[in-house]
Amino acid sequence: MRPALLLVLPLALAACATPRESCLSSVSREGRVIDALIAETRGNVARGYGIEEREELRTRRQLCDFRRADGTIGRRFCDRVVTDEVRVPVTLDIEAEKVKLDQLLARREALARAEAAARAQCVARYPQ
Repeated sequence: MRPALLLVLPLALAACATPRESCLSSVSREGRVIDALIAETRGNVARGYGIEEREELRTRRQLCDFRRADGTIGRRFCDRVVTDEVRVPVTLDIEAEKVKLDQLLARREALARAEAAARAQCVARYPQ
């Protein structure tokens, strides 16, 4: 038990971020969101349609445990309702997507300048 604990301890310590890393991560959070939106919009324009994720309820037949009258556990088939995520193509106004892409690219460019200044502040505030 003790050797396993010693193996896990370095992993737990490695997961802790320094204040500088936390500051830099929070500065770039909005940029990562905009980058993801840009990638999605570029994909939509290239494909000519969008992809929407929907949740669908489906019934699956599984083996289930049940308690018999005598108290023993038995197995039988039963139906379980599960939720599946399904990707569905949707129509888009491609011209509107191009306008949206241009706006996102402009926003990303402006944000990149602000992020550079904020990163410099993080480095100045938390020198290594």
